[in-house]
Amino acid sequence: MTAYPTRRLLSIDVLGEAEHADLNEWGNRAVLGRSVVPVSIPVLFGECVRRAPGAVAVRFEGRSMSYGELDEVSNRLARVLIGCGAGPGGCVGLLFTRSAEAIVAIVAVLKSGAAYLPIDPAHPRARIEFMLADAAPVVVVSTAGLRGRLDGCDVRVIDVADPGVDGQPGTGLAAPAADDVAHIIYTSGTTGVPKGVAVTHHNVTRLFDGLDVGLELGPGQQHSFAYPP
Repeated sequence: MTAYPTRRLLSIDVLGEAEHADLNEWGNRAVLGRSVVPVSIPVLFGECVRRAPGAVAVRFEGRSMSYGELDEVSNRLARVLIGCGAGPGGCVGLLFTRSAEAIVAIVAVLKSGAAYLPIDPAHPRARIEFMLADAAPVVVVSTAGLRGRLDGCDVRVIDVADPGVDGQPGTGLAAPAADDVAHIIYTSGTTGVPKGVAVTHHNVTRLFDGLDVGLELGPGQQHSFAYPP
């Protein structure tokens, strides 16, 4: 400022080169500025299956399931859902407590191209009915023990353990587009009325790029993401 007293203040940088370098490193600017090709969740899941089909994908209450097993069983359920009308632009309700079956159902819905609508069985009846009426899922996947929570609701229900699922082909399906809706989350809403928020596949998969902070993952290491419910 003293060397160039006529220079406009907005043209003067308050940081030096070393300070800029520190900020770039702390802010992980190299990763944030990198171009990203949008992909859907099933595409990234498929890469995990191809890379390590025998690696454990799900653990719950002493039970484990490999990526290869999860891939096959979710393909079978996805074909059932497609037969019920599930696909891009639609949604499928999931009424589960935390379980391995819930993960299978989530992956299956994503593979069908539809968005999944998580429904907490602990919600009041009025809340469940509102979500079903507002989101209008083509079908709801649940368990025999929870099916009663949907009695009287005008919606088709599929038991995740239905023997008919095993008769479907376990081969892969075409992946949905990155801009397709992956899941719908209902918030409490500022007015007290629940509001559905649509989250695209790319909204989710971009998180993997955001987690790239220079940590190299080995063959047995995977990121873990928790999806509702």
